[in-house]
Amino acid sequence: MKVCSNCFADKELKGFISSSSEKGNCNVCDSENQQLLDIAEMLDFFQELIDNYQLTQTGEPLNAKIQGHWSFFSSHGVANKILNFVLPQLSTEVTSANELVDYTNDIIENYSHWELLKEELKWNNRFVINIERIEDLGWDGFFNTQYKLTSDIPLYRARLHHQSGLPVYETEVMNCPPKELAAGGRANPSGIPFLYLSDKPDTVLYEVRASYLDELSVGTFQLKNGFDSVKLVDFTEDTPLFQPNANTVNKTIKSKLLRQRISRDLSKPMRRYDSELEYIPTQFICEFIKVFTGANGIRFSSSLHPEGNNIVIFSQEIMECKSVKLMKINSINLRAVELESNNPSAGKEKLN
Repeated sequence: MKVCSNCFADKELKGFISSSSEKGNCNVCDSENQQLLDIAEMLDFFQELIDNYQLTQTGEPLNAKIQGHWSFFSSHGVANKILNFVLPQLSTEVTSANELVDYTNDIIENYSHWELLKEELKWNNRFVINIERIEDLGWDGFFNTQYKLTSDIPLYRARLHHQSGLPVYETEVMNCPPKELAAGGRANPSGIPFLYLSDKPDTVLYEVRASYLDELSVGTFQLKNGFDSVKLVDFTEDTPLFQPNANTVNKTIKSKLLRQRISRDLSKPMRRYDSELEYIPTQFICEFIKVFTGANGIRFSSSLHPEGNNIVIFSQEIMECKSVKLMKINSINLRAVELESNNPSAGKEKLN
């Protein structure tokens, strides 16, 4: 069976197939005059991939599991054709693209440890943690998906004014608060200030919960002179499943599933009735990243403004506020969704 790059959505695999010297019509998606690759050349990869799944009675169909987490194939139809062709040629108990599967136990144990660790940090041990267990799970190698922040990229930070008519804040006031006043945040513990920034001006308005007619100062930050670029651990990158090197699929799956769970907690906005205990696990993982990867910060999606990303810089000494603008919120759009009530009589007419 000959496949082409149009059969797949995985960017690494598309590039790998596009470098093939053979050209013709695809046997799977019927694309004409394409670079082709014999699927036999990918059997080792598919063996390594399928080894990460096991049959279950309550799982998902294999094709849906792969597509749902990875968008690996260009469509479910293509996934069925290719998987049903290669599965009989592999050493696996999975014989059909529609059989119900889940990840293998070692993968489930790996990403599930994040939930266990969160509970331990909040309620049992906060300062003396079993780092050896985390290293045994390979977490110290799961944060190498990094974003390169260069000196020409502007980032933004906002500060709300506590009353109307105040002048725009000076550039030096836009930095972190002094350590004596630094409260705990999603990434930083109390007393250890981190610089919270966003990659879009609109995003910071959402992040500071600006309301109608609020006035605020919005600063533009860039790397200081002398820093051409720094590396940030990137929780937003869509990691490709296909890797040219052998024996990497298991690690790729584990690292992405773990980063997804941590990213959700980093992005989750704090509600006014939430406890600061909710901060502790993400504070821990940021400290872990700072110590074990040498990265200068992290990048993660904003849940309040999906078009933007948030950046946390561990040391503000590498950043400089270049300018500040005075802004005023002149419109706001709130939308509510109805929640199911726990009260079975809610919404029902009372009968006498």
